[in-house]
Amino acid sequence: MSSLTDRTSAAAADDFVAALAGLAPDGPVAALRAFRYDATRYTQGSHDALFSNDVVDLTLRERLYAAWYAALLSRSDGTAQAYRERLLALETASETDDETDADATSTVLEAIAQARPASVGTVVTTDARLAAILVHTEAVVVQPAATGKSALSALQAAGLTTRAIVALSQLVAFVTYQVRVVAALRALEAQA
Repeated sequence: MSSLTDRTSAAAADDFVAALAGLAPDGPVAALRAFRYDATRYTQGSHDALFSNDVVDLTLRERLYAAWYAALLSRSDGTAQAYRERLLALETASETDDETDADATSTVLEAIAQARPASVGTVVTTDARLAAILVHTEAVVVQPAATGKSALSALQAAGLTTRAIVALSQLVAFVTYQVRVVAALRALEAQA
């Protein structure tokens, strides 16, 4: 049986939620989380699975855009910033043109952030698939009742497979859960 200290350090080694919440690895909130080690491990495992290369039909770029937008709409600036940085790092790593992908992505992110929540489709006019992904992300976060048959048809018309739609919806649901966990942990950390 592992000790509480072993569990705390194992969780802290690769714990995106703890990093987002700014938890001290040896602090009382980290120790409290160690008692719920499985919840911490499963949360990180879900994160890892949703952003792994094993997700088919939905690119990492599209997933990071959706995660960023879900966090932004959930009013979690720190979480949105973390996903933005990952997206820009991905774009920087794949740069091949004179006009950098990261600069173009940064411009799109700023435009979407300024226009939210109503006009994602008008901001992302050159990528209908990404626009559909962001419109769906917005609906799941802001108006879940609007994600019925017509919303799914719009995603399919933009080229998303059923598997991609399921992955997108899981991702958005996970990020909104992640935002709530981070907020709760920050509140606990502030009281500790």
